[in-house]
Amino acid sequence: MAHSIKTTDKKPSPKADIIGGHTLSMYVTNQPGVLMRICQVFARRAYNIDSVVVSQGRDPAFSRLTLGISGDPAGLDQIIKQCNKLIDVIHCYEHTKSEAVVRELA
Repeated sequence: MAHSIKTTDKKPSPKADIIGGHTLSMYVTNQPGVLMRICQVFARRAYNIDSVVVSQGRDPAFSRLTLGISGDPAGLDQIIKQCNKLIDVIHCYEHTKSEAVVRELA
């Protein structure tokens, strides 16, 4: 008895609850491997890192890390809490649209 298997060429629709446009700012120790450990937190929660900007702070022992991310907004608070628990992260917070000034330089 042969069974026929139907296949469709439909692609899965993107999730409607995934919204981009979150910006996180972190103050971290300037050590090798810190960025990798932070990226692993985002990968475990299925967040996409759209942009990364890292620069040394006034004190060469610390760096400022700014991340542009997109993903499920329901898990964002949990990610911020997990990042704050990392030993190399001094503090992590989200820039809200009401608190931030966004400009594009051409």
